[in-house]
Amino acid sequence: MNTYEVICVLSTEEEKYNRLKEAVKANLNQSKGKIIKEEDMGERELAYPIKKHTRGHYQLFEVEMTPDIIPDIEKAFKLQADILRYLIVKKG
Repeated sequence: MNTYEVICVLSTEEEKYNRLKEAVKANLNQSKGKIIKEEDMGERELAYPIKKHTRGHYQLFEVEMTPDIIPDIEKAFKLQADILRYLIVKKG
């Protein structure tokens, strides 16, 4: 298993943010990924508007998982309209 950093830019609305954070955690756990660390990086101004949003709430997850489940996670993230952006990077 490899360690990955999963960074998500979520909607800043409190209700949507909490719902999306739990949905991301559920997707990672459901895909047999083990969340090692979770960090709330806070709300920040975006460099350019994304889906008519000028601010985003950044959430970082450090996850242990196999590389073959990354496409499934990306597909699940694309289906969530309020996940503005995401990035999955192999650590190490």
